[in-house]
Amino acid sequence: MKPSSFENAIRLQFDCLARKVVGTTVKDYNRELGRRAKRETPFCELPEMELNHIGTCDEYSAEFTAFDVFGNEVRIYDEQLCEAIKELNERRRNILLMSYFLEMTDAEIAEVMEMERFSVCRNRLHTLKLIRDMYEEV
Repeated sequence: MKPSSFENAIRLQFDCLARKVVGTTVKDYNRELGRRAKRETPFCELPEMELNHIGTCDEYSAEFTAFDVFGNEVRIYDEQLCEAIKELNERRRNILLMSYFLEMTDAEIAEVMEMERFSVCRNRLHTLKLIRDMYEEV
C-alpha cells in the first residue's frame, strides 16, 4: 500500500521540521563552545604561579607540630627542629618563632613581649646557638 499524498506531505513536513531543530541545536552548541573558548583557558596554558594558587594540599595534624605564639599558630614540619624548639623555655621559644616564622622584627617582638629590643636580640642569638649545638650533637 502506497502512502497517500497527504501522509507523504506530513512526513516531509516532519522531516523538514526535524532537520531545522537538529540544525538549530548544532548551531547553538557550536555558539556556546565559541563563547566558552573565549572565556576559558586550558590548564596547560596557565602560568605555574596561578596553578599553585588553584590547588590545595591536605594537611594532617600528624605531619606537623603547632605552637601557639600570642594567639598565632606556628606550624613546624621538621621533626628534629620541633624537638629542639620543645626543649627551649617559653620566652626563648616565642622569640625564635616570632622572629623566623612570623617574620617580626626585634622591635615588634620587644613590644609584644614587653622587653627591651636589645634583650630580644641577645635571646634570639643565644637561642640560635643552642639550636645549632643541638643539631651538631645529633
